[in-house]
Amino acid sequence: MERFQDTGETVQSFQDQVLVRCPHCASCAVVRCTTPENFRFSPRRFSCKACGSYKDWAESTISRTWKNEPPVDDYFHYPLWLQAPCCGQTLWAYNFEHLDFIEAFVSARLRESQRDENDLWSNRSLFSRLPRWIQSAKNREAILKVINKIRQSNEGVFQ
Repeated sequence: MERFQDTGETVQSFQDQVLVRCPHCASCAVVRCTTPENFRFSPRRFSCKACGSYKDWAESTISRTWKNEPPVDDYFHYPLWLQAPCCGQTLWAYNFEHLDFIEAFVSARLRESQRDENDLWSNRSLFSRLPRWIQSAKNREAILKVINKIRQSNEGVFQ
């Protein structure tokens, strides 16, 4: 891809379904928003098809811990399923849609931001919040290889 144009997605845009490692059986499980609206404090449900465990979340605060190793979801703090070491960091994604976004961003030679509806520049979008090591052109090939590796090791998982 030669061009990436920011369409204003935020990190919240990718949290309607988050793939996590089940704390009971270590299989791929999911944390889903249980309402039609995917607001930050919308109720969530963790469920694992492999072992049948589930848990509900309906609180008024979340704890975003992106700097944790391993990366975890904001609600139950279970390790994210889609993650791998890359460039001395951990490349992670909430789900395959989020991974697609990162891949499109990294593979683009031209990256364009967009003004928000008030005609002001905004840094709320995920585009402006990606870490520098992901934004760096020198890491492009390594990141794309790791994304491909993540995809290959997860063929058929919640895609």
